[in-house]
Amino acid sequence: MTSDNGRVSPQERVGSLSRGRVAAGWALVAVGLPVVTTALLAVRRGPGLSYEVMAYLVLAIACALVGGRWPAIAASVLGTLALNFWFTEPRYTLDIASTRDIVTLLVFVLTSVAVATVVDSAARRRHRAVVAEDEANTLGMLNRTVLGGEYDVPGLLDLVRDTFGGTAAELVGDGAAVAVTDSVVPVDGSTRLVLRGRVLDDPGRRVLGAFASHLGVLREREELARQTEAARELEAGNRTRTALLAAVSHDLRTPLAGIRSAAETLLTHDDLLTPDDRAALLDAVVQATARLTSMVSDLLDMSRLQTGAVKPALAEVPLGEVLDRVLKELSGAERVLVGPLPTAVVDPGLLEHVLANLVSNALRHSASVGVTGERLGRRVVLRVADHGPGVPVADRARIFEPFQRLGDAPSGDGVGLGLAVARGLTEAQGGSLHAEDAPGGGLVMVLDLAGADRP
Repeated sequence: MTSDNGRVSPQERVGSLSRGRVAAGWALVAVGLPVVTTALLAVRRGPGLSYEVMAYLVLAIACALVGGRWPAIAASVLGTLALNFWFTEPRYTLDIASTRDIVTLLVFVLTSVAVATVVDSAARRRHRAVVAEDEANTLGMLNRTVLGGEYDVPGLLDLVRDTFGGTAAELVGDGAAVAVTDSVVPVDGSTRLVLRGRVLDDPGRRVLGAFASHLGVLREREELARQTEAARELEAGNRTRTALLAAVSHDLRTPLAGIRSAAETLLTHDDLLTPDDRAALLDAVVQATARLTSMVSDLLDMSRLQTGAVKPALAEVPLGEVLDRVLKELSGAERVLVGPLPTAVVDPGLLEHVLANLVSNALRHSASVGVTGERLGRRVVLRVADHGPGVPVADRARIFEPFQRLGDAPSGDGVGLGLAVARGLTEAQGGSLHAEDAPGGGLVMVLDLAGADRP
C-alpha cells in the first residue's frame, strides 16, 4: 500500500496491472512485431511455418506477461496477419493457397489467444495476491502499532500520509472543503479522514477505512484518558478539600483557641497575674503562633504543588551549605550529626524547606539524627536517619499522602502535610523521596537528587 518505497500503489493499477506495464505491453507489440518479422525474413529457409509460428507465439506470450490480455491479443492477431502476408504462399498478399496453411494460421491464432489469456489471468491473480498481501501487511502493521500504543492521533495521521504517499492526512468535519484529488472516508458521525493529493481505488480505500477506524479508536481512547484524568483530579481535589475542611475545623482551631485564651487572660486578669504567669501565657501565644504559621505554610505549599505553581530555579549547590542554613533555624540542631555532603543540582530555597521538614520530623522521633550523602554516578543520594520506632513497610507509602500524621507528627501538631510537601518539592526539582529501614532500627528518608557535572 505504498507508493514511495518502490512498490506500486493499488491506486496506480489498471485492473490488476499498472498503467506502466500496460503501456510497456503495447510498446512491445509495436517494437517486437517488426523485429521478429525482420529476423524471420532474414533466416527463412523452406516453405514450412513451424519456426515462424513459434516465434510469433513467444512474442504474444511475452506481451501477455508484460502488458496483459489486450496487448497479447493484438500481438496474436497482428502476428497471424504477418504470417499470412510475409510467409504464406502466395506471399505479400492476404490470400492463402494451401488448406494446411489455413489450418496452421487458425491453430496459431487460437493457441496464441488462449495462451495469452491464461498467462494474463495468472498475472492478474498474482497481482491480486500481491495487493491482498500488501493490504494484510499494512493492516497487520496498523494493528500492531495502534494496539501497542506506539502512535497517538497526530502520529497515526503522519503514518497515513507516508503509507499512501499523500501530501497530508487530516481529520475534518462534514463541512470542510475536499478537492477532487483527495480521498475521503468517514471516521465517525461528524468526522472524516481526508488523504490530500491521492485518489485511491477500492483496495486503497479499504485500507484507508481501516486507518479511519483505528483513528476513531485512538480518539475515543484519548478522550477516555482525559475523562479519567479529569475524574482523578476531581476526586483528589475533593479529598483534599474534605481533608482541608477537617484540618481547618480542628487542627487550625486548636492554636487559635490557645492564642485567644491566653490573650483574653492577659487582658482580663493582667493585674492578678504574676510575672511568671504572664511570661508563660506569652510563651504559649508564641508557640501557638509558630504552630499556626507552620500549618498555614504547609497548606500554601500543598496548594502551590497541586496547581503546578512551583517553578524551581536549579543550580549547582553544595548540600552542606544548605543544611547549615537549616540547622541555624532549627531547635535541637545540636542533636544532628552531619557527614560529608556532595554538590547537587537543586533549588536551594526549596531544598531548605524539604530538609527542615525531614530533620525536624526525625528529631521528634529520635534523640539523635544523622545526615549523610554520597554521589552515585550522575545522582546524589542524601539520607536523613533517625533511631525512633520506625514505620511499618505497609504504611510507608501512606506517610507521604496529604493529611496523614503517621510518622509525621505523633503529638497531633500540624495538619499532616509535612512529608507530602517534602516529596512534592523534591519531585519538582527532578528528584525523589522515599523511606527505608535504618540499620539498628528507625527510619531513613532517602533523597535522590541530580548530581553536579563536577563532583
